Amino acid sequence: MGSAGKPSEYQRLVESTRVPPPPPRSLETDLDKLILTMKERKRREAEQTPKERDRIEELRELMVRELVGVFVELMEKYRDDGISMEMDASNFLEGGREIRFDFALGEFRIQLLGTVTTEAVAFHETRHFPDVRGELVSGPMLRLRTLNARVFRDFVCERLAVLIRAVMRHR
Repeated sequence: MGSAGKPSEYQRLVESTRVPPPPPRSLETDLDKLILTMKERKRREAEQTPKERDRIEELRELMVRELVGVFVELMEKYRDDGISMEMDASNFLEGGREIRFDFALGEFRIQLLGTVTTEAVAFHETRHFPDVRGELVSGPMLRLRTLNARVFRDFVCERLAVLIRAVMRHR
């Protein structure tokens, strides 16, 4: 202590830098902090630039606008060669996450079942050949970021090529 019982300059400085004791912890104070954090996060998100459009919704629009037409065009082109093609996107277009393709030539059939994610459509492939009954393999992937009518056309043509190569190997 300084003169006349008053704290010295140093003691006042030390006293001013002391952290007050923490408030007693309770579930209510934890909840209040959590709510405050949530409000702050919402405020920051509102200030940010508008979010990128939902890629899955964009794919639904692209499917209706372009991809179905590409598929129908290829289906009509190869029908006379004995190739059967089917695409079922009804689940996906109605809000689900599945797209199915069937490609067949005689006894040879390839089925693709795709699951749509925010980044890609990931397929697993089931092959039905005369000597192979239901072989399940990891299938191709379509990246949503680069998907357009040309990429989709190449995807379908590659799947048809896989089917035709299998037929030619077995004959």
